[in-house]
Amino acid sequence: MRLKTIVLAAALVAACSDALEQDTTAGLVIAVVNAGSNSLSFVSATSFTGGGSVDLTPPTGAPASLDARGTLVLVPMGSANAVRVFSFGTLTGTPIIPLPTNSGARGIAIQNDSIAWVANPNLNSVTRVNYLTGDTLPQVAVGVDPGAIAIVGTRVFVVNSNAPGGLPAGDSWLTSFPCCAPPTKDSIALTGANARSITLGADGFLYVVLAGTSGRADGKVSIVDPATRREVAVLNGLGESPLGAVYHPSGRLLVASVAEGILEINTLTRAVTRGPGAGVKPGPGIVALALDPRGRVYAVASGTCAAPGTVHVLSAPPAYHPLGTASVGVCPAAAALAALPPGP
Repeated sequence: MRLKTIVLAAALVAACSDALEQDTTAGLVIAVVNAGSNSLSFVSATSFTGGGSVDLTPPTGAPASLDARGTLVLVPMGSANAVRVFSFGTLTGTPIIPLPTNSGARGIAIQNDSIAWVANPNLNSVTRVNYLTGDTLPQVAVGVDPGAIAIVGTRVFVVNSNAPGGLPAGDSWLTSFPCCAPPTKDSIALTGANARSITLGADGFLYVVLAGTSGRADGKVSIVDPATRREVAVLNGLGESPLGAVYHPSGRLLVASVAEGILEINTLTRAVTRGPGAGVKPGPGIVALALDPRGRVYAVASGTCAAPGTVHVLSAPPAYHPLGTASVGVCPAAAALAALPPGP
């Protein structure tokens, strides 16, 4: 069974490598949310130049995450307890969707062409949002300090960091439930503290980045099988406070690190191939990563958060050749691939 899995994964990587040779980036942008300037910035996935920015005010918050689907970008607005809807003018619904009082709005996942799920870390819950109508359903209780969400098929996976105020109170875990039925919830234990992000790989596994305890350099990645809903592997050795990750078509998991730049895991062998001291450092303070359809890497550098940040565009790994840079807003925090509306 293991041999079949490796052969299938190798075939997938080969197919993805062929796809990377196609120039499919016309009309695509990398959307970057900026916590300091309360704005969205856009970087062209064709020319690697800045494509302007959008002020998210109102409401006033400190947005630190986003999700995108086509021309739609959804931004949880932190202390403003709301979701900001941006669509390049392609949607006519409300641009601001209120969330429960003291939500803290952090972490979002778009499920389909009308529904998204938002984490309420201050309330230990998530909210189902219809971003076309602005309607919300009653909160679903989850674990302590939820901060990231993934959708796999019709199932919701919520990351409970268990670290209110950034201070770990013990190991993190996932809460899982069906999206479209009364929530019968599962709890999936994770090995490690302060889980920050979750991403679904092309291999079908969920990858959860755990930042660990500040100053202990105990960051790691937990690999979860969403079918059996259990942790199947833990990879140590990611150093101090790793952040979000993206699954590259080459089979690498790329992990953002303020201290180390871009760390790298070979998901076929489940080994850290670029750990602390060997990270790719296109610039100081890498806080987020995004990919375009050709597998190029967009590394978001926050800088000092007193001036505009920078997106460094790199060729696909393992080369990571620099291709360009673009200025974004102040204190960028997250990025995702989005699409411009078709021209007239």
